[in-house]
Amino acid sequence: MRGLRFDPLDPLEPCIAIEPAISLPMVMNDPQRWTWPEGRRAAVSLSYDDGHPDNLDHAVPDLEERGFLGTFYLTTNRERMRERADDWRAAFQRGHEIGNHTVRHPARADDYLPNLPDWLPPELWLENYSPADIMREVDDAAVWLNENIGLDPFRTFANPCCASAIGKVPDEGSYYAAIRRHHFAARTGGNRTNDPRAMDLLRIRSYGFTEPTAEELTEYCEDAFNTGGWTVFMFHSIDGPSHNTRREVHRNLLGYLRDNSYWVASVREVARYVLDQRYRKAK
Repeated sequence: MRGLRFDPLDPLEPCIAIEPAISLPMVMNDPQRWTWPEGRRAAVSLSYDDGHPDNLDHAVPDLEERGFLGTFYLTTNRERMRERADDWRAAFQRGHEIGNHTVRHPARADDYLPNLPDWLPPELWLENYSPADIMREVDDAAVWLNENIGLDPFRTFANPCCASAIGKVPDEGSYYAAIRRHHFAARTGGNRTNDPRAMDLLRIRSYGFTEPTAEELTEYCEDAFNTGGWTVFMFHSIDGPSHNTRREVHRNLLGYLRDNSYWVASVREVARYVLDQRYRKAK
């Protein structure tokens, strides 16, 4: 059974889209089925938001024990993340993707009314942002990552709280113009598997959760396995305080992926592969 869905009133950094989980249409099971590297049946990316210390202490070692690389989206003004910038840089140098999650983690207040969380003061409401404001959020985080983590021309972005628009009248164009200045791909929410043949690489869908079961996570993988698609996970804490996933469940998922025919790679690597294959098919 698909377990706990995200509580939008949780005071611990609500960041998970709450659309119902759905599977790709079975139309993907046709002769034009997408081809993944090494004959793998599906792709899976493991992403982790906000730069929690437990990601370094638990997620990174668990991934590396099984030979996997993850994607970690950092909010660059957070002191607890900056205190371990050396560790994040070392993870990047070992091959993990370190992505852009803005400077201050702004979100739409409308998504949380009438009970706004303490972490979302008016200065972080996207409803109050101008195009210049969101440009600075993305630009300044990109600069900090380049200077403190390392240059990555294919670094990807993750929309904080899966929000995609600024202004009281929602303006997606300005938000995505800011993203495109630095990033060719961006991860959002949506709770669905991606169809690599038709998906928008600036709106990569991911599964978000709080306290998931091992069965729930493997079911999301099976959606991709049965259709030839791409499943992206949006983790936060691993045995930690924010939208937690128990480490035992996390480790069980990694074991399942290792033992089955999945291509496990960072968001950056899979997005680049999708882009390359589309180019080749179009020639």
